[in-house]
Amino acid sequence: MAATIPEEIITLDPEGIDFDDREAVKTLIIKLLNIVESQAQLIEELQDENQSLKDEINRLKGEKGKPKFPLKTDEKEEDIPSLKAERKKNWRKSAKKPRIKIDRTEYRRVDRKILPPDAEHKGYRSVVVQNIKIITDNVEYKLERFYSPGENKLYEAALPEDVHGEFKDELKAFVVYLYYACRVTENKIKRILEESGIVISAGEISNILTQEKKEELTKEKEEILKAGLESSNYFHTDDTGLKHKGKNHHVHVICNELFSAFFITPKKDRNTIKSILGLKKDEKTDKIMISDDARQFLDIAVYHALCWIHEIRLYRKLNPLIDYHRIQLREFLACVWAFYDMLDRFRENPADGEKEKLENEFDELFSTKTGYEELDKRIALTKEKKEELLLVLRFPEVPLHNNPAELALRELVVKRKISNGTRSEDGKTAWENIMSLLDTCRKLGVSFFDYIRDIFSGKYAMTRLGYLISQNISLKSTFY
Repeated sequence: MAATIPEEIITLDPEGIDFDDREAVKTLIIKLLNIVESQAQLIEELQDENQSLKDEINRLKGEKGKPKFPLKTDEKEEDIPSLKAERKKNWRKSAKKPRIKIDRTEYRRVDRKILPPDAEHKGYRSVVVQNIKIITDNVEYKLERFYSPGENKLYEAALPEDVHGEFKDELKAFVVYLYYACRVTENKIKRILEESGIVISAGEISNILTQEKKEELTKEKEEILKAGLESSNYFHTDDTGLKHKGKNHHVHVICNELFSAFFITPKKDRNTIKSILGLKKDEKTDKIMISDDARQFLDIAVYHALCWIHEIRLYRKLNPLIDYHRIQLREFLACVWAFYDMLDRFRENPADGEKEKLENEFDELFSTKTGYEELDKRIALTKEKKEELLLVLRFPEVPLHNNPAELALRELVVKRKISNGTRSEDGKTAWENIMSLLDTCRKLGVSFFDYIRDIFSGKYAMTRLGYLISQNISLKSTFY
């Protein structure tokens, strides 16, 4: 630890300090506070490492490591909320009754025997009661047959057009809906169906989830990606880990407010992302890419915007021990959020005169010297990202955060916890395809169950998601 302490502090002679020189004393105290802060963080890191080694030793002995309990959040450690989040939201509870589908109407009459002679009819009061019935609709088709001895040919009545195999399209769509939209495991799906009167094997359920309509679903996903990238001047991207065949893989998402497309790959490097976007090794996309500051996202797009929320999280990770440093961090973050709101207002009403003002505000804010060394280092690192963080001044349509990508990946993270990844190539492709449809349906306000049922039926009566994306021009604009 002593090696991290500056030489001037190690050789400091208290007798040589002029305590009447307030500036010199203040400077010394600030240096000492920074040393205490850095030493406290180092001690915490060493304690964590030591505990991790103890846990590993216990596991090798066949024992369990120390259980992890969530820490109680101290008031001083609470995240500093955005000024936008502090504002009251104009929210009202929407009326539920008009949205309820009425399947049948039943009139309830007053017993005439209890009515007095002067009673007058005043119409009806409407009371809506919701219910659902889960019943089987198993059909045995008796196919009429004729045989012609002269032609040595058997004639047989045809099955209805909507019959494709032993299970009808609605049932197959329901299985897919339960697994992907409701996060129900395969064995639980089997139990639900069997208790409802359907006889089905675990293998059949797996085939429905991984092999049924594989080519059609792959085409749907390709059309979603193509239309999605053409729908806007920008796209969001992010990735997270996932197991495939027991090995570490990565899920990438390419998305915006209209669509999401997922890709499961062995690597998450720059070349993998370029391959997903259809770019050559030395080629860059002319679309604006919004991401966090991970290195794999460098040199992919001509214009690369960084997420402000990710940048602010780096400040929150400082978690200082000294109260004086906590106050400095809190005050600086309040200034950052105020600047964030200024950028947000600029997006809504861009004006050329505001660009220079905001650039100057950025330079001034991120040239701040607080005396808290770790905070000052972080401020300097943010300043180096000025071009990427202020790309919104050039292209006001670009969001300030990468939330759409993070939200899109959340469903995959939950699926990962439930299923621990995919176990076959068909399963991997199914996850990519159907999760892309699921999240795109959510963003476009389309019923996922109805859409999957439409694909499984082969009717394609519903408007395709790719067409809906291309028709939505809300994100389309020209480069300034």
